Amino acid sequence: MTDSQMTSVPESLPETMHADQAVDAALRAELARGDMALSTLTPVLTHFLNTQDRSLFSDSIIARVRGMLRSASYRLLRVEADEIGANDVFAYAEARADALGEELARHAAFLGHCHALAIEWQLADRLRGRNGIDPILSPLLQSLIVSEDAELADAAMGTLAAQARFIEQQKRMEMPLAELPEDQFANFISVWRRQRDDLSEDLATTVETRIRQMRAENEARLSLLDRTVARLDKRADVALSLTHAGAAVFLTALAHGAGQERDIVVVSTNDRQLVRFGLSLRAAGLNPAETRAQLRCLHPDATMPAMIEKVATSDARALLESSPFGHAE
Repeated sequence: MTDSQMTSVPESLPETMHADQAVDAALRAELARGDMALSTLTPVLTHFLNTQDRSLFSDSIIARVRGMLRSASYRLLRVEADEIGANDVFAYAEARADALGEELARHAAFLGHCHALAIEWQLADRLRGRNGIDPILSPLLQSLIVSEDAELADAAMGTLAAQARFIEQQKRMEMPLAELPEDQFANFISVWRRQRDDLSEDLATTVETRIRQMRAENEARLSLLDRTVARLDKRADVALSLTHAGAAVFLTALAHGAGQERDIVVVSTNDRQLVRFGLSLRAAGLNPAETRAQLRCLHPDATMPAMIEKVATSDARALLESSPFGHAE
């Protein structure tokens, strides 16, 4: 499948087809092409060292995903080493981290989450270099921190601190266990238990309980972002601007507004997913001009597919719901 096949919109449709039906059919066809590309992400990423696709899988993305897999593995194994009383917990974790990381790489959901985080960091870094958008303190976040709404200000302040940590963690290719969403943490624990089946059930439970206690000490970045956007409530449309909200808040607001999983929204910022990204913007309530502006901010040389301008908000949401990917629960 070529790039043009994945991002082009059919130039003509049957003359007998009603205009609204034509728009729907064209967008469904394009979304299906994008879905086909999404369906190959995990198997290709699993073998990322052999893939020649350097749009979704640049050398930077590959290194960052590998680093996060190993970082998460190492952190868990240090707790395991401490619980079994290893003489050198660091050496114990180092000796086993690669093997656990390789097992994690075979878990589609966990791998996909790490991939999305790597893309998000790359996007934030690109927007800083090209548009001067601070990856930590955006104009919106700056205004929310001093909001008279105490709960909103608290969530925004927490988001600021968490975003600063995220940028530094990504530079070091780290994946703190406290930052994993609950479903991904459960996936991680499941993989670890299978890979370390020589551990007793009591020891495995003790390790998991200890890590869960550590996770409970601080609210994760994605949770803080969710809380910030949710607190905006009917004003959440102010977060649907990359230059005003910054990448992290924008991606969260778009996921909320379009009813999509955040990881899929992140992946849709790639230039091979213009239709999905455009539909998400329309589903979130942006008009055609606003949608075009966000597309150009991401991809200055890209042209918004003409059919995106003609689709209504409700129809855009229905089209996304017809896709097997990205439905928020």
